[in-house]
Amino acid sequence: MPASTQPLLDRYGRAMFLCRACGEAMTSDDFFALGLRLPDFGETREEYCDAELVDEVEHESCVRSRAG
Repeated sequence: MPASTQPLLDRYGRAMFLCRACGEAMTSDDFFALGLRLPDFGETREEYCDAELVDEVEHESCVRSRAG
């Protein structure tokens, strides 16, 4: 499967999630790397965060660079 470098977009075509650490848009590959499910079609950022009990997301590489 090819890597996804396209950001996850909301229904208005805006990036749905930005990395808390670096501010770059999150992609589906980033979500898979973090073990998170992708948002359902039509699901808002707020609905997703409530359902998954998350406030913010970060790239796995950002988490590792901060920890090490």
